[in-house]
Parts: sequence; structure tokens; C-alpha cells
Amino acid sequence: MLVGGCAIRYGFAWTEVGLLPAGILDWQVGNFDAFRVNPPLVRLWATLPLLPFAPEVTALAADIDPRDRLEWTLARSMLESNPEEAHRWLVLSRLFCLPFTITGMYVASRWARELYGSAAGIGAALLWAFLPNSIGYGCLISGDAQAASMGVLTLYLFRSWLKRPCLVETYQLGLVLGLTMLCKSSWLILCGLLPGLCLVIGVVQYCRRNRDMGPQKADTMQSRIRQLVSLGSALVIALFVVNLMYGFAGSFRRLDSYQFISKTLAGSDDWQAYAPYSGNRFAGTWLGRLPVPFPEDLVIGVDLQKWDFDRERWSYFRGQWRNHGWWYYYLYGIAIKLPLGFWLLFLIAATGFLLRASWRVPWQQELLLWTPMLLIFIGASLETGLNRHLRYVLPAMPFAIVIASRTFRVFDVPHRTLRPAVAVATVWIIASSLWIYPHSLSYFNESIGGPYRADKYLNASNLDWGQDLPYLRRWQQANAEKRPLMVTNYLHIVDPSAAGIQTNGAVPSMPTHRDHRTGLSTPEFYPGWYAIDRETLLRRSGEYQYLRQFEPSAWAGYGFQIYEISIEQAATLQRQWLDANELTIPQ
Repeated sequence: MLVGGCAIRYGFAWTEVGLLPAGILDWQVGNFDAFRVNPPLVRLWATLPLLPFAPEVTALAADIDPRDRLEWTLARSMLESNPEEAHRWLVLSRLFCLPFTITGMYVASRWARELYGSAAGIGAALLWAFLPNSIGYGCLISGDAQAASMGVLTLYLFRSWLKRPCLVETYQLGLVLGLTMLCKSSWLILCGLLPGLCLVIGVVQYCRRNRDMGPQKADTMQSRIRQLVSLGSALVIALFVVNLMYGFAGSFRRLDSYQFISKTLAGSDDWQAYAPYSGNRFAGTWLGRLPVPFPEDLVIGVDLQKWDFDRERWSYFRGQWRNHGWWYYYLYGIAIKLPLGFWLLFLIAATGFLLRASWRVPWQQELLLWTPMLLIFIGASLETGLNRHLRYVLPAMPFAIVIASRTFRVFDVPHRTLRPAVAVATVWIIASSLWIYPHSLSYFNESIGGPYRADKYLNASNLDWGQDLPYLRRWQQANAEKRPLMVTNYLHIVDPSAAGIQTNGAVPSMPTHRDHRTGLSTPEFYPGWYAIDRETLLRRSGEYQYLRQFEPSAWAGYGFQIYEISIEQAATLQRQWLDANELTIPQ
């Protein structure tokens, strides 16, 4: 209900603008080159209920250069031709994705119950249901929350398969593994992670057994070999599912036949970020002669995603812009984005694991929880070329929820000291989350003063991803007399008028430097109401920073700040610009 409420209330978030028409077009034309950077499963599932309505999306010729992102052209075309229907399509697509969230919550609850008891199962379900990240991202069709749910389902099935690697479990694991990789390309790591975990667990267990050279040892070795063969079969099934989704288009091409654009795959020599440069570091090597067991569009999408990280991109963190990231960005980010009550539970769980034997489970079970969670964080933290979205580590959250759920054992086994602490932490999580609901996507905990102060620390999808445009419409409907209203929104593809907002133009900018190519036009500051989203306010160019000298008169969600500019203030702004411009004109 919480996720569905947000799905109905939110406007378009940034990637959803491209994913929705791309998914519709995928069904119509049967290929996936419109949005290569993400695998197609989630957008195909999300747009499935739209097919009876026969939505029209203009097909575009695919460009040879993958740098030209066709999804944004598709988005503009869809919003221009279907301005009113587009949001209804979006809401229906979001609601159709609710089974992903329900599945993830059920699996996390069942996993916790099997490890730590019935109270832990209930606790894991509570944490999943009320954590703001689960709600805010769970209502979007961006694929992050869906990948998180499918990831925990895959590891849960892998855990069951380790206990009983029979034919049925092998088929189930292979099918779900393939579907998980089709949700998010980052889950391709499972092709190496699952065999690695199987090998580590098998070797350790084998070494702990009797070392006598007897029949028992031979049987154990044979069982391990059969297990590896079974896992190989699951991987083959998963690869078949992935290739089947793409219709085997370009599957098993030689690695050296690709022309890559990312520095990692094209090679570092003479690599160029923006020029039409391509290369292949594997050309002329034995690796280049190997066939790639993935479809062509998936390989190109991975390369395109890596190109986004390799090229120079500006990142914002704690009030600072710079063209490379911070290795601790994600650790710091989740510290202020997750409720403090959750951190209290996680601390109690870690302490109980170290000090109480009854709180521990076999090391293999701990390995299955900690390894994927840590790999996701480490992998994201190493990509310091771009720090912008905490949603990249969202697939790690289900494992953290199961780990933290062990604290609820205190309700199965009485504990005078910890039971009140766990109860308080749980109530704290629920109250803190519901306090800002339905603005869960903008949630920040009390350590930084909540979402009102969040733009001093993080930006983009962590705070304002364009979702609050409908709240600006509601504000205008409740304050019809407050005119003229000027609006500037970060999600510029969505016209405010298409969202039902009557505007008198855009908020005037105050350029901070002269552009010698185009000159410097004089802005005109009029009295009225200036509505601007926080992502635009944070723009590195600083052209809207002049509004910081005023206090917002109102808010629309936590995304839009609304300023009332009087006649005197408008005249003052005009003089400020003229004075600053005179000072910065080159001699």
C-alpha cells in the first residue's frame, strides 16, 4: 500500500521518462537498441499492461554510435504526442511492478525466519515494508528496486540448491538467475560469484572432513564434482534465458569483433571520451578469439555504462563539485539515507554475532549474506569516475535487512536489556519513515536534519529526481491567487504545462560568467513567485544561487522551493546582476 501510494502520487522520475517509451517500442519492434544501457526485462514487464491500449511511440532509426541515447528522443516524442496519457501509462506500469517488491519482502522474511526464527521473519518484513529506500525506489520502474528483489531471490535459491542440488532446484536457480541478470546488468557478477561461493564452501567443507584416503573421501569428491556440474547446468540455463530474451541477436560474437567506446574495454591508449573513438583492447590476443556468450545489445549496453563512468563527469558531495568521485561516497550516503533506528538494529546484530553464540548461524549462511552485500558496495565505491546515485547500491539492501533481522530474536528468547532497545529502534524506523511519507525518495535521517538540509550533502536521485512536479500542481491549485508563477524544473523533458501547471515562463537565471561564443543576455527579474527544484538550484554553474539569499515561502514536496519575489527584491536582483556583470567583463 505504501509503495502503491507513491506510485500514484509521484511524477516522472528521470530514467522513467526514457524507460516507458523504450519499453513500449521494444514490444512493437522486437529489438532493444532504444535503451541499451539497461537490460529490458523490467521495462517490458512494466509496459505489458499498456499493450491493450495500443500506445503509439514513434520508432527511430538506431544510430551506429551508442553515445547517442535514443531514449531521450523517444521521451520527447511520447510527451509531445501523449501529454495527458503518459502519466496514466506510468502509474499503471508502476503498479504492475508491485509483485517485484512483494516477492523481495517475502523472500527476505522467509530467509530471516529460517536463519533466526519466526520473530526475525516478521522483523525482516517490517524493515522491508517501512524503510524509505524500499518505498521510494520500489514505486519506480527504474529497475533498481526490482533488481534488489530478484537478487535476494537468486541468492536464496542458491542457498537451497547448495543443500540439495537436484534437477528441480537447478532449473529454478538457472531460470531466476537469468531473469535477475535481465533486470540489471550489474548482476552479471553472479556468473562469477555463485561458482566462487560454491567452490569456497566446497573446498572448506572438504578440508574439514576426514583426510583418510578411503571410499568416503572418494564419494565426497564425486559429490563435489556433481555439484559443480549441476551449477554449470544452471549457468547454461541462465545464459539461455538471457539470450532468448534478446532473440539471440548478435549472440556468441567474437570478442575482438566489437568496437568498444569505454576506456576499460577499448584500451587506455589514445582513449577519448567524447570524440567518435572506438577500439578493442582484446584485438590480437587469444581472449579476442573467444565468443561472448551474451547478446550484442547487452554487451554494448555494458560498454556504454562503463563509458559513462570512465569519462570526466562532475559529482556533487557535501557542498563540493569535482570531476571525480569519493571512494567513501556510498558509505557516507547510506549513513544519512537510512533511518538511525536501522543502524541501531544493525549495531545490535553485529554485537550479538560477536558476543552471543546463540545468535550465530553456520559460516556458510553468513557468507551468502555478507559476500554479495560487500561486493556491491566495493564495486560501486571503486567506480569513482561518477558519484551521483545511491540507487546503484540498492541491491545490497535486502542482505543488510536479513542480517539486521537477527536482533528480533529477543522476542523469541526473552532478553530484558535488548528487547526494549529493539522495540524502540523498530518504532523509530516506522515513525521516521511515515513522518515524511509519501516523499520517501527524498528521505534523509535526523543526523543531518532531515530532507530540508539534504542538498548540503547529496543531490540527484537521492533527493530530487523530478518526482515532485505533481505536488507543484497541487500547490498552485491551492494557491490560485499567487501569480505570476515562473517555473524551472530539472526534468526539462517534462513541460510543466503538460503536468497541468499554468506558468508565466521560466525562473530567470543570473549567469556568473560571460559566454564568449553567445555573449551574455540580460535577464529580466519580475516580481512574482519563483518555483525551482533543488537539483537546479545546485547546478554547478551557479546561475540560480542568487535565490539562496531569500527564504523559501513554500515547498512543493521536498523537491521544489517556491520564493515570493517582491517588486523591491526584483529591482535589487536586477541591480546585482548589472553590478556583477560590469565587474566580470574582460578588459
